[in-house]
Amino acid sequence: MADVQHMVMGLQSSGKTTFAAALWYLVDSREIDTVLSKGRHNGDFQYLETISSSWAAGWQVPRTSSDSLEPIRINLLHSQSNEEIDLHFVDLSGEAFEKIFATRMIEEKIKSLFSSMQGLLLFVTAIRKKDDLSILDVGLAMPDEMPSEVDDDEIVPAAESDPIQKLSEFSPSSSPQQVQLVDLLGALADAPLFKQPSRIAVIISAWDKAPPQTEPEQWLKTRMPLLYQYLRNQQLEIPFRVYGVSAQGGSVPKKEQPNVPSDRAELLKVKIAGERIKVVGHDAANHDLSHPIRWLSGLES
Repeated sequence: MADVQHMVMGLQSSGKTTFAAALWYLVDSREIDTVLSKGRHNGDFQYLETISSSWAAGWQVPRTSSDSLEPIRINLLHSQSNEEIDLHFVDLSGEAFEKIFATRMIEEKIKSLFSSMQGLLLFVTAIRKKDDLSILDVGLAMPDEMPSEVDDDEIVPAAESDPIQKLSEFSPSSSPQQVQLVDLLGALADAPLFKQPSRIAVIISAWDKAPPQTEPEQWLKTRMPLLYQYLRNQQLEIPFRVYGVSAQGGSVPKKEQPNVPSDRAELLKVKIAGERIKVVGHDAANHDLSHPIRWLSGLES
């Protein structure tokens, strides 16, 4: 029996928990063929059942709270080799990663999780606005001519223009997402962890919101060039793949706010709930969320 532990990593609202809920629904319901099936299970799966039920009913899946460390364990079976994958999605909240990024410190319990990591599911989202500008972007946004005179009312107070004060207002969540991710990936290989994943599968969530006719890898190259360049530079040592995933199929409301405009009514018309899922990349079947996990586990022929 294989004992494979993959780490799920992504910043706030990047789709990690929704992915886990949809994956559990797929392998538990067996409505759709997947390259990995449900393996032997022991233990309490109340959390999985809770988020899976929310997903199936067309509600937003409650995301992990900032002080929570939810162990999401899904045993999967690769029928061709009869190997069992003891898969641990340790879904740290986005805030937890932002804290690591800001303080350069890592809690002992999180350190122990990374120490046993093999593959890495790295989540980003297609609905996050572009949050980084190059110097060329800034230059294009500048007016062709600067005003020769400035009114007294337009003078910026020294305190507001002081770069030291601006630095004191720094918030980790305001940093470009790709900067945080590259920094965290680099930190894994450095002290005290000295740990790198064997493979990385980048999951672009909310893929239904991506521009039509776009390939996932091209999206990553265009929207997150720093992260893409980092992965490309490491690919001989750490192979990577990029998948586009819409785990829900569209926008859904919170259960407490059912009247918020959403796609829920249309999604619930799909008789087989698993068919709401869309997966793009590397010949994955349209609804098969287990495809990236099979590749991470080294079980793809």
